[in-house]
Amino acid sequence: MITCHVCKKKVENDNVQGLKYKTKSYCIDCFYENVKPNEVDKHFMYLKFQDITGRVPSSAEWTQCERLIKDHKWDWQKIELMLEYVYLIEQVELSDDYGVIGILPFYENQARKFYKQLDDIYESLDDDFEDEVITIYVRQLEKPKKEIQYTSIDNLIDWDDDEEWQE
Repeated sequence: MITCHVCKKKVENDNVQGLKYKTKSYCIDCFYENVKPNEVDKHFMYLKFQDITGRVPSSAEWTQCERLIKDHKWDWQKIELMLEYVYLIEQVELSDDYGVIGILPFYENQARKFYKQLDDIYESLDDDFEDEVITIYVRQLEKPKKEIQYTSIDNLIDWDDDEEWQE
C-alpha cells in the first residue's frame, strides 16, 4: 500500500490504482491530474518496457525512443503499443543484436493492421452486450432405454451334451 502525496488516499502500488513516479506516490486519478500527459505516456511506456524485458531501458534505448519520436513522428504511447505488439503478440525474441527498440519500425505496418482490425472488432460489438442477460434452457438428455432381451435358458445351455441330464 502507498499513500498518495496529493490526496493522502491509501491505494495499492500496482500501476492501476496507484504508482510511484519520480520518488512520489500517486493514486491513479492524482497522477493523471498532476503530471503532464506526455510524461504520463512516457512513464507507462517505461513500465511496459520493464514488464517485457525485466529491466530498465538503457540510455541508448532512451535515445532510440527519442529518435523515433523526433524522426518518425511517433509518440510514447505508440512506442508502448509497438513494444506490446512486437514482443507480446508477435512474440519476437529479445535480441541484443537488433536491440529492443531498434526493431520496432520494421513491424509498424503489421502492427497498424493488427490494431486497426482490433478497433474494427470493438466498434462492431454492441455497446450493451455486457448488460444483456441471456437465458438458456436446456433439457437433460435421456439415455435411450435398452430393451431387455430375454433369452431362453435352453439357448444358453446345450442340454444334449450334458451327460447328467440324459440319465
